Order: sequence, then structure tokens, then C-alpha cells
Amino acid sequence: MEPIHFKQNLFTLHFLDKNLEQQYRHKAFPSLLKSFKVVFLFMLALDVYIIVVEFFRMDDPLYAVATRSLMLLFYAAVILISNFLGKIGPKYHQSFVFLALLIMYLIVLAQDINGDMYYLFFSNVAFTLIYIVFTVSGLRFTNALILALIYLVIYVFYCYWWFPNDYHAGQLPNIMINWVIASMAGYILEKSSRKAFANGYLLKQKNIASENYNTLKNKLLSVVSHDVQSPLNSINSVLSMFKEKAISPAESTELFQKIQEQVSGTIGYVQKILFWTKNQMNGFQINKQSINLHTGVDKCIEGFKSLAEEKNIKIENHVDQSSEIYADLEMLDIVLRNLLGNAIKFSPEHTAVEVSFSSNGEWDKLAIQDHGVGIEKDRLEKLFTFNHAHTTGTKLERGSGIGLSLCSEFMTKLDGELTVESEIGEGSTFYLKFKKSI
Repeated sequence: MEPIHFKQNLFTLHFLDKNLEQQYRHKAFPSLLKSFKVVFLFMLALDVYIIVVEFFRMDDPLYAVATRSLMLLFYAAVILISNFLGKIGPKYHQSFVFLALLIMYLIVLAQDINGDMYYLFFSNVAFTLIYIVFTVSGLRFTNALILALIYLVIYVFYCYWWFPNDYHAGQLPNIMINWVIASMAGYILEKSSRKAFANGYLLKQKNIASENYNTLKNKLLSVVSHDVQSPLNSINSVLSMFKEKAISPAESTELFQKIQEQVSGTIGYVQKILFWTKNQMNGFQINKQSINLHTGVDKCIEGFKSLAEEKNIKIENHVDQSSEIYADLEMLDIVLRNLLGNAIKFSPEHTAVEVSFSSNGEWDKLAIQDHGVGIEKDRLEKLFTFNHAHTTGTKLERGSGIGLSLCSEFMTKLDGELTVESEIGEGSTFYLKFKKSI
């Protein structure tokens, strides 16, 4: 499994995979929202305390209490809106946090200009808010960096050009140091959070893959143990009877013919399993090339000629001789053999299996149609899953239930698609869709 990469520099921090970035934001949203609400709940409690103190401390507290009460309403409104955002998700959360913190800074600036504040007031607030923006406010690093830069620009403009103040100007070096330390802390915190998420995501994916492989291994073992052991037991029984002269040569010939048919089918299953297992272990080596489809279909039909003749089934190749597709030859051969074998297996005698081809601007489509027993609707939903559902053909031919799932997986690897339409008693049509060569 490939490692997770994210872009990190002095100005941004995010996962390169957009889907993963979206997952991280959804996962981080509850904790970010909680941090933001805690900040404003603290500011609200502090404002209530200041209102009480100023009411009893000042001779004429009306102006101070009124302005503080407006701030109290602002904090309460922010908390209520954040509760609403908690229900609709992270879509507007970062924008709202950014805007709320900026408004709070501008309100403090207005208080310093118009109110009777001590000189240290605005500098101390700048110290505190810059640290809050970078750390506990819940802003992502990039947004926090932009907002803190706005804070800093406003502070410099205010101290040197708008409302010159020697004390505030003298505090600028200390604020710059605080700005650098806070930005480093915010960067490290978010980077740690993202790494923890990435590690957890990779671990979860590995666990899912491990569970899938264990399930698959058990199913493969079940298939191999049954489909290989069964014909071997039959051969062993016939050989024992032949050795003990319990059957005549004529009877043994008939039995050996039936066993040969069973072994031939088993070899097909084992080949599919071995091919799939080899590619799972070594990685799918896909070699796409232009393939003459008519020739490929004819080659597969030739392999099923004797089986079709036994059931008096005609296999009709309606694919035009000039038709070509872009696919992996070995994978295509396995998919075609499996689908043709199934079509013959589930078709009654004296019917036909038809192979046709169509094309549009983007896709090439191969259709394999039989007029057999059809597939029940409840089975159609699980038809391409590795569920090891054994089935029997019209002459009690046995199926392992793995072929179609492998075909579906191969088509996915080829950037194509395997679909089916079926009606009970009317037959089934399997469609192979291939992307056109660019």
C-alpha cells in the first residue's frame, strides 16, 4: 500500500489526495468546532466577569457596561451559529471561524481607539489573539496564517500611521516573536494531527485488506479442496474397482470418460485461481494492445466445440472480422472462456449462444447471449462477488461460483465493466465494455 503524501511548506499544509483531504476535514471538524466554541465560551464568561467588575468599580458604568453587553451578545451569537454549523457539517466552518476572529480583533481595535483603555490593552490582546488564531481556535494552518498576517498588518498600520503610539510601536518586536512562535506551534500541531490521521487511515486500510485476503484465502481453499479433491477421489475409486476387477473394461471406459470431463472442468477452475493468485502476489501486469476480436472469439469457441456438440448447442460468432478492441490478451481470453463456458453450461440442448459486437465513440461492447435458464433477481445482485455459490448446469455440470467474480475483477483492471441482463426461462446476456484506444 502506497504511503500518504501531503503538501507542506511555510504557507500551506494539505493532503495531495483530494478525497483524503475531504475525509480529514470531516474527521477533524468535530474537534475543531469544539475548540472554537471553548474559546468563545471563555470570552463570554470573561466578558460577564468584566461587566460585573466595571459596574461596581466605575462611578458612571453605563458606557462601559453597554459596550461590554454588546460584546456579550456578539459572543453568544457566535456560539449559537457554531451550534448550527455543527449540524450541517464543515462546509462553512472555516470561513465562519476566520470571520468571527477577525471581527473580534476589529472590535478590540475600535475599543482601543474610542475607549479609555490603558496603553498595554491592545498589545496584550494582539499577543493573545495571534496565539489563539494559530492554536486553539480550530483554524487550519493556511487560514490561520492569512488571518494572523492581517492582524499584524493592521497592528503595524495602526501604530505607525493611523494612531501613532510609542508604547504599541515598542511592543512590535515582542509581537513579531510571539507571531513566529505561535505560527510554528500551529504548524506543528496540524502536521501532527494530519500524520496521526494518515497513520490511522493506512492502518484501517491494511486491516480491511487483511480481512479481505483472509476471507478470500478461506474461499479459495474451500474451492480447491472440493473441486480438486472430488475428481481425485472419483479417480481413486474407479482405479480401486478396476484393480479389484469389480468393473468390466467397458464400464471403466465410460467411467473414465465422465471423470475426464470432471477433471477438465476442475483444471479450468484451478487455472483461474492460479492466474488470479499469481497476479495478486506479483501485482497485475496488464499489457494492453489492439486485439482482433473476431479471431479471439473464434479461438475460444474452438475450445468449447466438443462440449457444445455434446449438448447440440450452436455458438454463433456475429463479430465483424475487422472489429478490434484495446485490452490485455490473456485476461480477455480468460473472461471469454468463462462466459462462453457458463453460457453452454446453463443452456438447454438444441439452443444457440450468440456473440455480437457494437461500438460508439467512447466504448466497445461485446455481448454474449444464451437462451438458457436465466438468473434469479436475488442472485443477480451478488453475481460478481466472491461468494463461492455453487451452481449446476442443465446437465448437472458443477460451477464453483468464482469465475464471474474473477471476470468482473479483470474487467475493472482493464478500465472496463462487466454487466448482465437476465430473465428466468429466457436466458442471459453478459456485456463486456472496453474503453477505446486513445
